[in-house]
Amino acid sequence: MKTTTLLKDATARIITAVILVSIALPALTAQDPLAGTITYQQVLHFTFENIKEAHGDDARTQDWITSLPKEGLTVQVLNFNSKKALFEEDESEKEATPPGMQRAIMYESSLKPASPVVQKVYCDFDKNQRLEQLEYMTRIFLVQSEIEAVAWKLGSEKKKVLEYTCMSATVTLDDQEIVAWFSPEIPVSLGPSDYGGLPGLILAVERNGETAYVATSVSLTPPAEESMVKPNKGSKVTQEEFKSIQEEKEKERKENPGVENPHR
Repeated sequence: MKTTTLLKDATARIITAVILVSIALPALTAQDPLAGTITYQQVLHFTFENIKEAHGDDARTQDWITSLPKEGLTVQVLNFNSKKALFEEDESEKEATPPGMQRAIMYESSLKPASPVVQKVYCDFDKNQRLEQLEYMTRIFLVQSEIEAVAWKLGSEKKKVLEYTCMSATVTLDDQEIVAWFSPEIPVSLGPSDYGGLPGLILAVERNGETAYVATSVSLTPPAEESMVKPNKGSKVTQEEFKSIQEEKEKERKENPGVENPHR
């Protein structure tokens, strides 16, 4: 009788355990296996080469340029899951640019073709679409395009970023030599800004030998839905339409530069 009772108790415990596992499994499988939050430090490099070239003989301007910072830092955040992703600046970490630096950046920009500033990058993986919120010539645009493959060339170099082993990949984009450091340990084809398309998360990016982005923290906890809201601020245009706008604005800039050397 005791043996029979023990067998019944053991069987009951096994059945209970199976039921508990059966209940827990859907909750576990419902979690997104490809989700997280990556914080990057963006490094901005300032050379003011156009000002130096335009005023090479002006000692006062040269002294002014020498006194300005050569780098600026911003904090950017990438939130993602298996359906979508949003890359944007962390506004809580944003610092005001000193007035003197603002004037220098504006004047430098007036001496060369204006470049759009990426504010947000949103990806919809189900639709294979990318939406970039850009600031260009004081206007905000929403530029929609397909998520396209990048012709990365995989390298043999390796290095650590945080605790992750990263491999190198290179590509030339807009006459810039890009080196991306991606980790197959995080099998997500994403990265900072519009960099992606590698068999692992991009944790660092170099442009022309200088650091552009480097990850400072990695969390693989699924982010809140409100942290991945599709941008809706700005004029909606296609890539072709935005390119036409850039060409027109560049023509206007050449005809009317408009900004004078603030140290003359």
